[in-house]
Amino acid sequence: MTNDVRIDFDAAGGVDLDRLERSLALRVERIGNGRFRVGGGTQLHWVDLHTVSHPRCDCGDHLWRDRICKHILAALLREGNERVLTALPRLLARAQTARQARTEQAA
Repeated sequence: MTNDVRIDFDAAGGVDLDRLERSLALRVERIGNGRFRVGGGTQLHWVDLHTVSHPRCDCGDHLWRDRICKHILAALLREGNERVLTALPRLLARAQTARQARTEQAA
């Protein structure tokens, strides 16, 4: 479960709000203990939250940048990971601020 997640959030840059926002549109299917198939874009991606011997996601963002990608974030959301869930209010606040700025510019 989420207690078994072995992701060093700090070393991987933390929860990026842009990636978190994009993760909300993805479909996540659990295929095993800590393993997920994540879709919604042009390709399916495979996420493994528990195994440390290979990459956690097969996407280029994770492999080349060594960051927590939107696919991993979607799987962590699916699992109710506290670190990711606590980032959601910051994402909502950012969206509200952007909406208010657009409203003020239109006025």
